[in-house]
Amino acid sequence: MRARLRSLEQLMPFTTVGELIAAKRKPLVSVEPGATARAALRVMEEKDIGFLPVLDEEKLVGVVSERDIASGVILQHRTAVREIMTTRVHTVGPETKLPECVILMHREHIRHLPVVSGGAVLGVLSVRDLMGSLIERHERLLHRLHEERTALLFPYPSSY
Repeated sequence: MRARLRSLEQLMPFTTVGELIAAKRKPLVSVEPGATARAALRVMEEKDIGFLPVLDEEKLVGVVSERDIASGVILQHRTAVREIMTTRVHTVGPETKLPECVILMHREHIRHLPVVSGGAVLGVLSVRDLMGSLIERHERLLHRLHEERTALLFPYPSSY
């Protein structure tokens, strides 16, 4: 007889941030603090992204988003990334589970989350990345629960 599972997490553990970054298989796109806002915006346009980590010799010193550029350049007439970047950056490690990321992003009102290990930025996760992963997990979980239910209702395959 199989041991009883006590939680859905035991039935199907949540993905870690490191696993999600590895599955994305996209190289990190970043900008230097000395770059112009226009150059950062050009990179965002080319890569079809709205957020960039700001790296100074591979060290995360801030982040810049389309919103930062819009308010910094248009409203405040600032043109360097270092002048408009956000320096209070929330990060997570690769071992972090997705629910922790969702809670952090909701609590801090942020839409992007850099993943950092040993001072190196491994990648960036967006709300869209997290939601997509959670939806896939829920679909797999529903399928698995359906299979479990079917096995309980029809324990002997020959009874079909």
